[in-house]
Amino acid sequence: MERYLSAGGSFARRQYAPHILLLVLFCLMSVFFVSFRNLNASQAAKVMEMYFAFAGILLLTPLFMPEQNREIWLLEQSKAMPMWKLYLIRVLEAVVLLMVVVTVFVYVLKQGGSSFPMGKLWLGSVVEILFLGSIGFFVSAITNQVVLGYMVSVLYFIANIGASKYLGKLALFQMMKEEFGFIPVMSASALVLLIGGILIREHK
Repeated sequence: MERYLSAGGSFARRQYAPHILLLVLFCLMSVFFVSFRNLNASQAAKVMEMYFAFAGILLLTPLFMPEQNREIWLLEQSKAMPMWKLYLIRVLEAVVLLMVVVTVFVYVLKQGGSSFPMGKLWLGSVVEILFLGSIGFFVSAITNQVVLGYMVSVLYFIANIGASKYLGKLALFQMMKEEFGFIPVMSASALVLLIGGILIREHK
């Protein structure tokens, strides 16, 4: 266990810290763009789906960034810990941070006098944000280009603004319509993308 914690801590300090700082800045800037007070269920969902959805992209897409440098990749390959375990530790770090972000802002919404089903909004937000981030994660795993991961995730987000009706249960922004049937399908899809990304990088 100590070895895994050390690997996770080393990644957080050396490579992940700038992305965490960017996320913190992104969250702090939210006060200039969104309202947290006296919202109904649909409005609270809009805040989470239209703004904080980008947290998943910021947290999950860059997890393979260190290994874009072949020398770092060869160094990691030479160590005793299998690469898939290293990637899994990073994914768990990102998921925990994502849950913390969602928890904080759902709580802020509630404290601001907004009225919404707290458990449903929390779970739906985690699933949707995780799914959007897993798209960038998977693309960066295939291409070895984090920038492409960012681009595809953002393009998927934009596509949902006008074409969500064509994406079924994998469409974003369903909570604004007070629909939560997407959760099982989107959760499974995010899990497949995350596992697939790890396996691809393990053998790439």
